[in-house]
Amino acid sequence: MDGYELALRFSYITNLLRFCGPDGASSQFIRYLKKKDNSKEVEESLRRFEGLYPYLSAIASKSSRQFTDYEVVEAYWIGNPLLELFGDEDIRLIIKSLMQRGLPSSIGQRLLRDIPHGFVPHHNFNVFYVGVGNTTGSVETTLSNMDNCRISWGSVIERSGDTLFVNVPSLKKSDESYCLGESETKTVVFLPEMIGHVKKGDIVALHWGFAAMILNENQLNNLKRYTLSIFDVLNTKLKKSHC
Repeated sequence: MDGYELALRFSYITNLLRFCGPDGASSQFIRYLKKKDNSKEVEESLRRFEGLYPYLSAIASKSSRQFTDYEVVEAYWIGNPLLELFGDEDIRLIIKSLMQRGLPSSIGQRLLRDIPHGFVPHHNFNVFYVGVGNTTGSVETTLSNMDNCRISWGSVIERSGDTLFVNVPSLKKSDESYCLGESETKTVVFLPEMIGHVKKGDIVALHWGFAAMILNENQLNNLKRYTLSIFDVLNTKLKKSHC
């Protein structure tokens, strides 16, 4: 899998739902999956995803890579050591870039003023600190939408056609403190051409009720690590440690 494919796996569902990106990008993504003959078209569409591109371009610049490099894309959606290159000022610059892409100035200025130490440019930072829907205005910033938008992981317990039943750690919030609780069973969809022969016991990465890929052990550990790290920073800021 290359960086284009990894990026489109997570971006496909939000474009199909018309939450972000240019109209029709999801169709371009399916063509790339099948034929791999429209990388320039896919690259241009990825640049137009309002919230995605500022992160990918920042990670690419910091690591002297292209924004479509596999490691760059993986850092944002799943997590890897490239995230460790970032400091607080780098995160502030990303928020300023988001303000140029649609994040309201009133929200952006508040985020810049109150930002705590220790965040990294992972998708789940965007979900929980920047706020799901705040850049595009396409969805409300609610706990339910945070749960749907965060990249989560689930263990497949059954497959039925193009539907999977997965056990997913539940998102909980109490007194503004975020944590993951006991697993609950969720029903999600997938595309066979995207993740192939998914089976019981596989661990899949989820985005808006869509299984984007099967995670290997290292990817699962990184996704857990950076998700919990983001919660730790948020909860420290809020002076809370438990739900």
